[in-house]
Amino acid sequence: MEVAEHSAQIDADIAVVTFSQPNLLRAFEKQMDLSLRLYADPQRTVYRAFGFERGSRARVWLDPRVLRRYAQLLRRGRRLQRSDQDTLQLGGDVVIDRRGRLAWIHRSEGPEDRPTVDAVATAVRQAA
Repeated sequence: MEVAEHSAQIDADIAVVTFSQPNLLRAFEKQMDLSLRLYADPQRTVYRAFGFERGSRARVWLDPRVLRRYAQLLRRGRRLQRSDQDTLQLGGDVVIDRRGRLAWIHRSEGPEDRPTVDAVATAVRQAA
């Protein structure tokens, strides 16, 4: 949620859509102390509408960036936990203009494939 951490740079309303069940989402929201609007989409209607695909096991779990991220977490003392969520579901980032039209989209090719804050901020400025 790097974009959320830099929301002051981005002059826009930021919302997060996840496929988590609403009860899990509320617990996550509390744990992370998030001030963003969070929406649950357990049927993945929004994911399908934006073309966010599921990745293959190799694409998700054998990606060197993912392995590096887990190694960093382990070195920091974090314990890995089994997920009840669909770890193969890929996401993305979208910018919707004031008229409600899709202005920009980034479809992630893997779990570590995220646009930079600057890329999102630029897309927001261009959509204004």
